[in-house]
Amino acid sequence: MNINFIKPIVGKLRILLLRKHKLRLIVLLFMTLLLSIIETFGISIIMPFISVASAPDMLDRGRYNAVFRFLGFTSKDDFIFYFGIGIIAFYILRAAYNVFYTYIQNRFALGTFRYLATNLYEKYLSLPYKVYVQKNQNEFYNGISHAQNVSMILLCIMQICSDAITVLMLYSFMLVVNWQMTLLLTAILVVLIAVIIRIILKNSKKQGVKAAEGNYNIGRVQRESYNNFKFLRLKCTEDYYMRRFDDAAHTVSRAQTISTTLGAMPRNMLESIGFSLLVGAVLLILFRYGSAESIIPVIAMYALALYRILPSINKMLGNVNQAAYLQHSLDIVHEHFTQETVHEGRTPVTFNHSISFNDVSFQYLTGPLVLRDISFKINKGDKLAVTGPSGSGKSTLIDLLIGIHNPSSGSILADGKELNDGNIRAWRKKIGYIPQSIYLFDDTVCENVVFGSDYDEKRLIRVLEMANIWDFLRQKDGLKTQVGDGGIQLSGGQKQRIGIARALYNDPDILVLDEATSALDNEIETKIMDEIYDVGKSKTLIVIAHRLTTVEKCARLICMENGVIKDIQ
Repeated sequence: MNINFIKPIVGKLRILLLRKHKLRLIVLLFMTLLLSIIETFGISIIMPFISVASAPDMLDRGRYNAVFRFLGFTSKDDFIFYFGIGIIAFYILRAAYNVFYTYIQNRFALGTFRYLATNLYEKYLSLPYKVYVQKNQNEFYNGISHAQNVSMILLCIMQICSDAITVLMLYSFMLVVNWQMTLLLTAILVVLIAVIIRIILKNSKKQGVKAAEGNYNIGRVQRESYNNFKFLRLKCTEDYYMRRFDDAAHTVSRAQTISTTLGAMPRNMLESIGFSLLVGAVLLILFRYGSAESIIPVIAMYALALYRILPSINKMLGNVNQAAYLQHSLDIVHEHFTQETVHEGRTPVTFNHSISFNDVSFQYLTGPLVLRDISFKINKGDKLAVTGPSGSGKSTLIDLLIGIHNPSSGSILADGKELNDGNIRAWRKKIGYIPQSIYLFDDTVCENVVFGSDYDEKRLIRVLEMANIWDFLRQKDGLKTQVGDGGIQLSGGQKQRIGIARALYNDPDILVLDEATSALDNEIETKIMDEIYDVGKSKTLIVIAHRLTTVEKCARLICMENGVIKDIQ
């Protein structure tokens, strides 16, 4: 087998797997060795049984007689009967062990998928926000699906090891029985297997990359079309998306068709040539000696051995094909698994007096500075408005304040203590955030407001009342009212009120509105802003808005322009 194919797979798996996974692999290796011994014994025991069953007189001489006497038999018929019963019992136990081994093997592989998928998901959730915004979400969805393919690669490797050990043991047994015939078969089969592996590796890796790209595009087209469903219907661009989807599906189906065909090729070739060689050997013996009666047990053993070896070799080659096909998934999972993430702490931090920005600048991974030398102070209880044209840096400023970004330079202090990765999670607990676009997932109002926090029904109803939406919900199904995917069953104003309730649920010290009402008409915006000012009386309130009318009740005003503070009032 091509070592250049195996080395990168093993190297990346060593990085991805924990010590406990490697120990379980060692246990599985010993179980594989036992399975191979059982398989070899199951084949080797057939020849002596056929020999004594077809010629009982063999029990009168040699090794057979020694075993016959050692076991205390006096009747040849009894010996043959119990010999057969013993073989049947052995094959029943062999089948039971095979089932148990298959269960343990699959449990390990799919348990590894759970570990990889969970850790990948944690990696994605721990990405720095400035890294996240430069990613395509399809990468995250596909990363999890590729984790399942990695578990399949592990399964392929374990099955290759299992079949390799079985083949090696059976081959050793065949050498002992008749080394000349075995070496002849070996010479022919080795050449054939080398040709097959060369064809498989060359094509399967290529088709695996194509299939991964096709699946990525299938997911991308679906998300684009579903998320823009109304606009798609309005523009009548269904045919455009159908063509893109069909092209991606065609790429996947073609790649899988070629890979499946390659997987079926070894079985057909190996079985045809292997058994043809065996039949040819029998015909040669008949031609030279006129009778094959004396070697019937040997031929029967070879037939059984090949009947077990050839499928094992076929499975090995099929697993090589599958591992090569899925290798691109391992590359992707390895890349995602080893990317840099942020490790954040919960060291307590207070906000009893003020928040200070001291010469804060910020820059994304690429591009110029978005904010430059920002310095200002927010006192507890302030009602602060942040205004400015699009692209002036308002939202980035707020992302720094709420702890989603870290400053590229400068510092942000809460009560004189710098906010950093060690205390940022505690700081975020003090923030209630209402964005411009409220995303509601397809569940109940209750789940959308609680959003993974501890459930408290009284508190939940209270914040829904504060957001002036509880009366509406009581006319529906109350807390169990379904909102639909993206909140499609609610109006824009109702979604914003759910967003307000979500922000208030954990009783934050600071309430932040990031152009939260800019998509609403003036009447609804005025009403919701009045409600927000009302519920935010006892909180520090920070409002980003384009229109000055939106922030007229704020006592302080910061005007941004081109990443700097143009004016503070």
